[in-house]
Amino acid sequence: MAFKDVKYDWTKYPDITGMYNYTAEEEAYWPMQAVHPKWDIPEKVSIQCALTGGGARITPAQNPYHPGDNLDHVIEAASEVLELETGPSVIHFDHDTGTCQLRDGTKVDYGDSYMYTVAPLLKKYGWDKMCTHINTLRGSFEQQMKPVVGGLAELTYTHPRASRRWLEATIPFLKENEMKAEITIHVNSEIEMAERLLIRTGLMPNPNLWVILFALPCKGPRWHFEYMPHPIAMAQSLVNAITRIRELDPNGFITVIAGGRPSRYIVTLALLMGVHIRVGMEDTVFQYPHKDDPCKSNAEEVAWAIQTAKLLGRDVMTPAEFRKTVGLPEKHGFEPYIK
Repeated sequence: MAFKDVKYDWTKYPDITGMYNYTAEEEAYWPMQAVHPKWDIPEKVSIQCALTGGGARITPAQNPYHPGDNLDHVIEAASEVLELETGPSVIHFDHDTGTCQLRDGTKVDYGDSYMYTVAPLLKKYGWDKMCTHINTLRGSFEQQMKPVVGGLAELTYTHPRASRRWLEATIPFLKENEMKAEITIHVNSEIEMAERLLIRTGLMPNPNLWVILFALPCKGPRWHFEYMPHPIAMAQSLVNAITRIRELDPNGFITVIAGGRPSRYIVTLALLMGVHIRVGMEDTVFQYPHKDDPCKSNAEEVAWAIQTAKLLGRDVMTPAEFRKTVGLPEKHGFEPYIK
């Protein structure tokens, strides 16, 4: 085979030995690290505390330190949290069937149970110390909405997998009472359901509050949770969920819950990703995913979360800052707010 006979005058080209034949000026140059822009991480973080509840079905039988066996224990656990010098942005109350009794065994109605626990805490600590998140999903519609019309609740949940009749009744009722509902996501497919059934229909136009609760054991045909058997699965699942939510709701307010085995690790990852967190004894037995050390108090979990956030350059929102950020009415004083 004959090759093309091309003659070059190589003297016209610089004397370069390899692609790393830098000049002295190039060797001396090193860019300042500020050439890379700052990451979009909010300096303020909302830290919620969920004291106890029925979502994860945790009882003192699983964790002897758990306060969920009666309403008096709930008040004591909440008081310990509220006595912290720096407390959480939001405190969450969820009274399931096993919790709706007094220390002496007297049964209390779902709807009345929050007046028993939340009202005295408000009278003692006030709205400047407390932003109240109450589970309004249990019992009859009247029982569910008693904390709403009673002026105790500022936040609650909604579920995209709920019946349309329930969604169409509850969401306007909450808006009428100047409340916000978090869209709860337990498994990735619920993000699509939320877009189709809540956002696209106009029931809950963007921006929304979102809360991610992953990694609990599957509880049956209606209760599925994202599976996280190891740290890589945790990171993949959380990155995927936050990315999908951001695609649907770019300005959404996302909270990640310390649930199941991932416990403190998943909320640490959430802090790194620039979203918000919820800790406490409602949804996890464990402090760490690689140990069986149980959570010992809600106050300890809140103090750990606030300290971890500070180590990562983020400061906890006060209740007033949280309300302003998410668009809740300003509240002060020590009495229930009746609209």
